[in-house]
Amino acid sequence: MAMSNAVGRGMIPRQGHRWFVAVELLRRSSAGRPELGVGERLEAPGVAQLERARARGLSTAVLTRDRAFYGDDADWLVDRWIECDTVDPSAILAAIGPLGGTVAAITSTVDGFLGAAAAAARSLGLRGPTPDSPALANDEAALRSAVTSAGLAVSPWVSVSAGALALTSAVGYPCVVTPVDGARRWDAAVVADDHQLRELAARHARRDTYGRRVRPRHRLLVEQYVHGPRYAADGYVTEGEAVILAWSAQVMTLPPEFTEFALTAVRQPPTPGAGAFVGAALAAAGHDFGPFHLEFVLGPAGPVLTSLHARPAGPGAQLCVDHVAGVDTADVAVALLLGESPPGPPDEAVAACTRMYLVSHTAGRVREVSGVREVASIPGLLVAEVFTDVGDAIEPPGTPAGYIGHVLTVGASPEQARRRAAYALDGIRVDVEELQAV
Repeated sequence: MAMSNAVGRGMIPRQGHRWFVAVELLRRSSAGRPELGVGERLEAPGVAQLERARARGLSTAVLTRDRAFYGDDADWLVDRWIECDTVDPSAILAAIGPLGGTVAAITSTVDGFLGAAAAAARSLGLRGPTPDSPALANDEAALRSAVTSAGLAVSPWVSVSAGALALTSAVGYPCVVTPVDGARRWDAAVVADDHQLRELAARHARRDTYGRRVRPRHRLLVEQYVHGPRYAADGYVTEGEAVILAWSAQVMTLPPEFTEFALTAVRQPPTPGAGAFVGAALAAAGHDFGPFHLEFVLGPAGPVLTSLHARPAGPGAQLCVDHVAGVDTADVAVALLLGESPPGPPDEAVAACTRMYLVSHTAGRVREVSGVREVASIPGLLVAEVFTDVGDAIEPPGTPAGYIGHVLTVGASPEQARRRAAYALDGIRVDVEELQAV
């Protein structure tokens, strides 16, 4: 793909500048208008890293396939926007060539661009994860093959074309179906039979983009549904060792939807062998540097891997990790990239932090939003936001737009953090008029 460089708003770099380069950014959801948000302002991990780099005196550049995708939300932190083919390491290197000064780091926090950023960084001798590892392939099938080969538990799975005729599940029903390259954010569901599987496959086959001009591969991962509690581990890898900062218990929406409804982060692992499992999974996937977000189910025989991402968790989950771990994880990521020592043990941290989502279970149009300001006085509330507004269209479940708001709370125990979040969520109303089928 041929693209021309485009310089956006920002400073004019001087000779000798050191550049912190981000390859794409995760665009966070924010309150539909100021009245629909209370508490802290959340920044997506990539944006937070730009801010930490700026604090160190570095200039910042963001490479993107589609500048218009971001609007002006991150302009205050970006010295240079450059359009290029961000899945091509050679295009990344060509794009940063004219920056002037020295490139100190190249990184990404967005699935689909991690591998290209790592390859470009490695070409310049910069710190970063090893390119071409299964962890950076943006391919759930490749990741599972590597983990299975290492002898770790993965639920039975197959990879199929979304356009296959008479599609059926080779692993039985119920099964979890997700695109191999969609980061479990698009067209994900628990399906109960051939009809539901084929419906989801047809819907995914019609999808032409994930945004940023990225086209789906139109392949699906079909995996056996594993019953048991679900957890996430967040941390980073440095010098070949995994440092786990927080463990999060996850609650998923009811089938057929398969999206995260809530998580509660704590410092304690859910089972004694969880830490060893996480370390082994990271090693099997070849992830040897930087942040990670790993998810697993505690099945009857122990942990079973469900997903692994070689980048931080999303903005809400990352704030939970920060509060529980007592560290600034964006600052840790930048420190590692620049060869600095990560911070030591925290002086203080909260016992638990919960995030709960407002989730749309139907397509429609918003008629009324209320209650956001009223929940601000709930003890332990960090954030409450509604991402939509009156008149906005709501997309069906199985897409990122299915999330229409969230609340985050802290507590002296997981139970208290969850109670506070549920109380806040119960006080917010988003009335959606369901669209009538034509």
